[in-house]
Amino acid sequence: MKRTIVFYTLYDRFWHWVQAISATLLLWTGFEISYPSVFSGLGFATAVTVHNIAGLILIINAFLALFYNFASGLLRRYVPGIDDFMTLGIRHAHYYIWGIFKGESHPFDKTPEKRLLPLQKITYFGVLNVLLPLMIVTGAIKLSATYLPDIVEMFGGLRVLGPIHRFGAWLFLAFLLVHVYMITTGHTLLSNLKTMLTGSETVIDQPEENA
Repeated sequence: MKRTIVFYTLYDRFWHWVQAISATLLLWTGFEISYPSVFSGLGFATAVTVHNIAGLILIINAFLALFYNFASGLLRRYVPGIDDFMTLGIRHAHYYIWGIFKGESHPFDKTPEKRLLPLQKITYFGVLNVLLPLMIVTGAIKLSATYLPDIVEMFGGLRVLGPIHRFGAWLFLAFLLVHVYMITTGHTLLSNLKTMLTGSETVIDQPEENA
């Protein structure tokens, strides 16, 4: 029997795609700013403008999501527990390292209430609580270099902040590439992408065998 399960609300999908587009623009323009001899397209001045606007949109959207999840009590679903780092995380990692290539069934059932699985919780927790704040803080300080040079020097100057910000960008790119790969590991190649676009997924219940 087929059932349609709603995993993502309209707001969830809107937030996700705004963040995805903003992050992509930030990476694209950021690499053009940092490595102009390798990456080109918009031109330096336009790349800087787009980079700053995309960064502002991402920050606003992130804080709106924080408020929404805190007010709705859903923030806890992004917080991994001890088991996520230990037994559950190990089972999850084993599946993607070994089991998926042997045709094994996924060790966890995703539900609307538990749609973030152990490795997702750990990864998103690190991205949202470490990597994203690092990029926001270093980016904001770099942006103030022209107007508040003394503050920039307090943090080591652009010679320190620049490499840290670029290193964070490479980590963000790695996360994005893994995220895109994970999209393809659903029931079909594009089923996970379709779920994030429509918000729902059609599942087929297997009939129980008589004892």
